[in-house]
Amino acid sequence: MRRRGCLIAVGGMFGLLLLCCVVGWFVGIPRLRDSVSEGITDELSTQVASQLDNVPGSLDAGTRTLSVADLRQQIDANLDSSTASNFDISVDPQGIAINFESNSQQVGYSGLPVAQDGRLVIEDMTVDNDVLGFFLPGDRAAGIIEESINGYFAARDLEIESIELGNDEITFTTVPAGN
Repeated sequence: MRRRGCLIAVGGMFGLLLLCCVVGWFVGIPRLRDSVSEGITDELSTQVASQLDNVPGSLDAGTRTLSVADLRQQIDANLDSSTASNFDISVDPQGIAINFESNSQQVGYSGLPVAQDGRLVIEDMTVDNDVLGFFLPGDRAAGIIEESINGYFAARDLEIESIELGNDEITFTTVPAGN
C-alpha cells in the first residue's frame, strides 16, 4: 500500500511539474517575447517619427534621411535601464548592427536592410548571443525594425522604393502608395 501511495505522489508531482513547464513554454515565453518586442517597437516608432517629421515641408514622396546617430542618442536616453543598457546602433554600407547589454550579457544583432515590395525588409538578421537570442531571435528583432519603419511610411501613404545605407544614416526614397 505504501509503494502505491509513493508512486501516486511522485507521479502527481511529476505531472504538476510537466504542466508548469508546458504552461511556461506556451504562455510565459511568448508573453515575454511580445512584451519586449512591443516596448522596443513603440520606442523605435516614436523616435523614427519624431526625427523624420522634423523635416521641413510636408511629407511627400521623395528622399528622407534617418540619422542613426541621432536615433541612437534618443533611444539610449529613453530606454528602460532595467531591460537593457549600453544601447548602440550603427549603419554602414554593409548593413545594420545593434548591440546592447541585458542582465550583464552583451547581445548583438546584424543584418542587411533592403527595399522589397515597397517595404523595408532586413535580410539575414543574426544574433550573437544564443541565450538572449532565444528570447528575442534575429527574425523577431528584424520584425521590430521593419514594423517601426514600415508603419511610419504606411501611415503617410508612402512606399519605400529604395534604401541607401551610409555612414550612420539611412536614406529612404519613397513613392506614393500603390505606384
